[in-house]
Amino acid sequence: RVLNLLQSTAMSSKVVDESSVYLTSGAPLPSDLEVISHSLFNDEFASAQEKITNLCKMKGYAMSDILADLTTIVSNMKLPPGALAEILDGMSGVEYRLAYGTDEE
Repeated sequence: RVLNLLQSTAMSSKVVDESSVYLTSGAPLPSDLEVISHSLFNDEFASAQEKITNLCKMKGYAMSDILADLTTIVSNMKLPPGALAEILDGMSGVEYRLAYGTDEE
């Protein structure tokens, strides 16, 4: 899998670097994940939802990919156990709904 990704990246980009590999794979860039996580924790819900939706549409990200990467980010944060449990429970609910074909919005 890794070799195929590197070959695809080399064929589609002049330079094989971290950014070009992420773009080729379709995985969210770490900088985009930072923007998303910052927005989720600091902006109003409607504003955060709009930013995430626009980013997904502009860059072609799947919400399930963003959610998987956000799970790692949130798990590594130093949050009180109760808050972490609430956030992860909410995220698992979103993941469940995405898995059963509901709309990403």
